[in-house]
Amino acid sequence: MFTDTDDAVNMIEVSDREFEFTLKLRVECPNTLWKAAAHHCMNIFDYSRDDIIDLIGPAEDPSIEDCLLMLALPARMAGCTMLSTAIDAAGAAKGICG
Repeated sequence: MFTDTDDAVNMIEVSDREFEFTLKLRVECPNTLWKAAAHHCMNIFDYSRDDIIDLIGPAEDPSIEDCLLMLALPARMAGCTMLSTAIDAAGAAKGICG
């Protein structure tokens, strides 16, 4: 059906429209979140443990906001320019996780 999609895409007139979306999460286990963010840092960016601690905090006291941003934001979104990021803590509920 589409023999040359690159030419078809290049011929489309594109406007510079901006979009915003919201994602609301409840962090139930900061330690698990930190482990996932640290794993992401090591595998995707090849960061050392010291780099990871500087970026997202230590496992014992993780920066929740930085962990969430590390996991939720792509390094690049094709065809887009990221204009801003923002994260706000809605509440400080404490829980216990394994």
